[in-house]
Amino acid sequence: EVFSRALVTEGESNDNIIAITAAMEDGTGLSAFKKRFPERFFDVGIAEEHAVTLAAGLALGGKLPVVAIYSTFLQRAYDQMIVNVALQNQHVVFCIDRAGLVGEDGPTHHGVFDLVYLRSIPQMRIIAPADGNQLIDALHTALTLDNGPIALRYPRGSIVRELEQRQPQLLPEGKATRVREGRDVALLAVGRMVRIATEVANILAEDGIEAAVYNMLWVKPLDEQT
Repeated sequence: EVFSRALVTEGESNDNIIAITAAMEDGTGLSAFKKRFPERFFDVGIAEEHAVTLAAGLALGGKLPVVAIYSTFLQRAYDQMIVNVALQNQHVVFCIDRAGLVGEDGPTHHGVFDLVYLRSIPQMRIIAPADGNQLIDALHTALTLDNGPIALRYPRGSIVRELEQRQPQLLPEGKATRVREGRDVALLAVGRMVRIATEVANILAEDGIEAAVYNMLWVKPLDEQT
């Protein structure tokens, strides 16, 4: 729902944004975008390969395609991501839902491979927001950066803190942020693991170990300086 509302807001300010999914209109949250912009929404059915190829063609035509697909199903379009998007360096935004374990959805829906297969794709940038607020910022950033493909990955589940009432912020490419100070050890985390790392740091503090926590945010490019 956070992604859905954010994309509708972005679509209101940019007529070039086109939303694409593969038989997962409701699951990905694109039904709201479809209702608001029916002429800018495409459901290609269970054909992830076609969804990505369509996005590449739209990008070549000057549009800004947003492809929303579950992590596990995007694997089917690996070839198209490389040949049709990455090697052409097209600005396609991949919104990868169900990243990580998905509980009752079952093992076929676990999104456990995307970090590996996406990192190997040339030109691809990968951003893993830590919460709902950062997801809104990450989507805004991905739509603004126009130099090639970019992927957002986010999990199934509820947000852990309330959304802030503010304008979306641009996130500096390839830059981590420090969440907690600490002089003894540093915990580097991405996505939903940032909250877990913070909880671990609090437990360590009870034993006199001060752990810094960093939200790495960008899986590619990595913040090597941090």
